[in-house]
Amino acid sequence: MTSTLDIFWIVLTFCALWVAAFLCWALYHIAMIARKVHVVVDEVKTTLEQIEGAIHGVKEKLAEHASLLNPLVALAATAIRKHKDKKEPK
Repeated sequence: MTSTLDIFWIVLTFCALWVAAFLCWALYHIAMIARKVHVVVDEVKTTLEQIEGAIHGVKEKLAEHASLLNPLVALAATAIRKHKDKKEPK
């Protein structure tokens, strides 16, 4: 005959099995969420690096054009001064 203590141990073992199964299931889903977060973070990092590269390229182009523009502005300023000097009566 099975005693009440034997039934208690069987029920306790069954409960421990269910708790272990639930913890494994929860751990699996937590790991999948962490994996998805990692993938998203990697994609965001790659996108930010591309944006940074594009901004750096635009900055270099603007600096290059600005360095070419300085002599032209100086030339235009001297031409305007000379034109004003010619117009002014002496």
